[in-house]
Order: sequence, then C-alpha cells, then structure tokens
Amino acid sequence: MIDINNSNNDENENVDGAVSIEIDPQKLKATMVLSAPEGDGKPVAFEEVNNEIKKAGITFGLYHQAIKDWVESQIVNEPLIIAEAKLPEDGKDGKVKFLFNIEGSKKISIQEDGSVDFKNLNLIQNVEAGQVLAEKIPATEGTPGTNVKGETIDQKPGKEPSFHAGKNTVMSDDGLKILAEIDGQALFRDGKITVSPVYDVPANVDNTTGNIRFKGKVIVRGNVKSGFSIEADGDIEVHGVVEGAILKSNGHIILNRGVQGNNQAELYSKGDLIAKYIENTKIVAGGNIEADCILHSVASSKKKIVIKGKRGLIVGGIVKATEEIEAKVIGSSMGTQTKIEVGIDPEIKEKYDKSQSKLKETLKNLDNLKKTIGILNKMSKNTSLPSDKKEMLVRSVKTYEVLKDQQIDLQEDIKAMTKEMENATKGKVHVSSTVHPGVKFAIYNATKHVYDDIAMCTLYYKEGDIVVGMYEK
Repeated sequence: MIDINNSNNDENENVDGAVSIEIDPQKLKATMVLSAPEGDGKPVAFEEVNNEIKKAGITFGLYHQAIKDWVESQIVNEPLIIAEAKLPEDGKDGKVKFLFNIEGSKKISIQEDGSVDFKNLNLIQNVEAGQVLAEKIPATEGTPGTNVKGETIDQKPGKEPSFHAGKNTVMSDDGLKILAEIDGQALFRDGKITVSPVYDVPANVDNTTGNIRFKGKVIVRGNVKSGFSIEADGDIEVHGVVEGAILKSNGHIILNRGVQGNNQAELYSKGDLIAKYIENTKIVAGGNIEADCILHSVASSKKKIVIKGKRGLIVGGIVKATEEIEAKVIGSSMGTQTKIEVGIDPEIKEKYDKSQSKLKETLKNLDNLKKTIGILNKMSKNTSLPSDKKEMLVRSVKTYEVLKDQQIDLQEDIKAMTKEMENATKGKVHVSSTVHPGVKFAIYNATKHVYDDIAMCTLYYKEGDIVVGMYEK
C-alpha cells in the first residue's frame, strides 16, 4: 500500500535553487541573492543567472567574474553587488584669475632696524596699456554617467564666471583675457574690471595713503603732508597745501592754494606749474611757472615765470627762466638778496656750471699727477724703484690717462653749451611796480646789481650789458 501523503512530502522537499535580482530606484546598483535548493533540487546555474540579468535589463557595470565565482561557490542568502553605475562627473565652475590686487589692502613693511614704513603702502594698482589684468579659466562640461541599465546619467555642467571688461579695458579675441586700454589704476568694481586715468585722494596724503606713484593724473582734495611724495605720469592737482613734500609730474602741477616747503619741498613738472604761492621750495618746470608770489625759493622754468595777482612778488632765493620773468615787485625794502636769471635754459646753465667746476677739479688733479709721475720717473733713473713706488707710478699713469680723456670730454661739452648759450640773449624781465635794492640780475653773461629802487621797467640784454628800459607789458 502506497502512502500518498508521504509521496507528496518527498516531492515538496525537492526544490531547485533560485536567484533573486534587485535594482535600486536610481538604477545605480543591482544586487543578487541566491537561494539554496531543497531535497534533490538543482542548484542555480550560471546560465540561469545570466538569463535573469538579461530579463532585468542590466547591461552596464556588471562584475562578470564575481558573479561566476559566487554561483560556483553557491553562496546563498547573502546579497552580492553584481553591477554598479558609472556616476557622472559634474563640470567645474569657471574662475577668474586677477593679475592685480583687487583688495587694495595696505602692505606695511618692517625695515631691518625694526621700524615700520608707513609711507610705501602700495595702495595703487598701476597698470600700462596692453597689460593683461585678468584671465578667465572657463567652466568645464563634465562627463555623463551610465546606470546599470545602460541609460545615460546627465552631468551638471560648471558655471561660467562673471567676466566683464569695463571702462578703458578690452576683451581679448578669445574672450579669455581682459587688457588695459590705457595707463592708469586698475579697479574691480560692481563685477567689472576698469582702468581709471585719475587717482582721487579724498583727504590728505599722509600715513593713510602713503607715498603715491600713479600712471595717470592725481587729484588730492586735502593737503600733502611733509615727508611724503607724489609721482604721476599725468597732472598733479592739490586742493589743499603742499608742505615739505616731493611732487614729480610728467604733466602739469596745479596747486589751488600753494606750497609752504620749509626748505624741504621739491616740485618737478615737465609741464606748467601753477600755484597761489610758493614759499621756501625748490621748483623745476619744463613749462611756465605762474603764482601770486615766490618767496625765498629756488625756481626755474624752461619758458616763462609770471608772478601776478594781488601781491605779484618775488623775494629772496634764485628765480630763473629761459624766456621771460614778469612780476609786480622784485626784492624787498629790507634789501633781501634776490637773484633773477633769464635768457639761458636753467638746465643747461646748471649743467654748464657743474661741468666748469668738474673741469677745474680735473685740471688740478692732472697737475698733481703730472708732478708725481715726474718725481717717480726721476727717481727711477738714479735707482731701482721699490715695488710700492712702481705700483704708484703705474697707477698714476693710468689715472692720468683717464683724467686726460675726461678733460677732453668736458671741454667739448662746455664748448657746445657755450655756443648754445651765446644764442640766448633775448631774455627779458618785466617789473610793473618796483625793483628793490639787493636784487641781482643775470641775462646771458651780463650781470647787474640794484642799489636803489627802480620803478616800472623792463630789463634786457644789449651789447654785453643789461639795459633798464621802459616797461613793455
């Protein structure tokens, strides 16, 4: 008799092994779990697993060898990652590489002796036309990914940076560089790179600003304090007072008030220099000098010096102009020593005087060397010179030859300058009120001392002398 129940139980116990595959919702990973067979059931075969993988639509990122090893080992009831997606690589955001300091922060330097330099703060970003101010590093697109079903996973492209050429700048043809169109100060404002031809100081030039060196025009709303300097390729305009400072301009210098130099101030202008007053200051101008007064200063102009206004006064110091000098009053009733020179380029005259002085010194040294060489040669005829005397003789001869060449060069320079100055006899001095005693005039190679007041006159050079004539203005 057959036990039907027992027969059914045997069939139920013979269960083949199975494979279960799951894919996460983002399709980034697929896992497999094997179940063990029961009874005389068959274990899961590799082919069966492959079929299930195909049914699940998994085509990318499969770990074939790992799956094969797992099936062969019949590791059951434990998950195995059988496929993984390739994640996308997002693009990198673009950047801007600034080639100047956009912060404009102070750079205070400590000297070797431990003191702090508050004057050279490097606050201005000077640039030249054609200079590259910034470079753009473009954003990248990135790389797309692929999920386990072989579908593309989009990447996130990088963002392009804000990169704008502002006033007085230009973008390169490839759009990757911004260049200056003019000389000036590079600025980064409101997301744009600009170049300003004007550097505006809202208050004083002092420890807060440090010394100023600028490619364009400098405007100072306040004073320029003692010990500080301004150098500009353009004009310099000061609304306040210049104290014991140094100003150098390749353009004009305009002082709306004036300069109280305390014998420390030096002003150099390749163009005109215009001031309300000039006191105890050295002034050198390539153009005209205009002021209400010049007091106890050394001033020279390659063109004209015009002192007019309420005072129109020149007192003390040395005042030189190539063409003309015009003033109301020159000198003072106290007999203040005042020297006025016209007709010769002050720069040439200064060079001429220095060359003459150097020539005199050179001739003196040549004479001394000649004597030394003569004595040593005389000694060598009577007896053999000691080594130190021989060295002295050789050194003296070499120095003599060098100084002789220097003498020739100086004499040629002096000759050329003399010829140039001989043509400079047209300079005039116009005085609309009074010339006081103590004034010395020099026109070309003639001089004139004033011992008594002279009213309204024009002084000029004629036949080797200085003539006091009628006022011509």
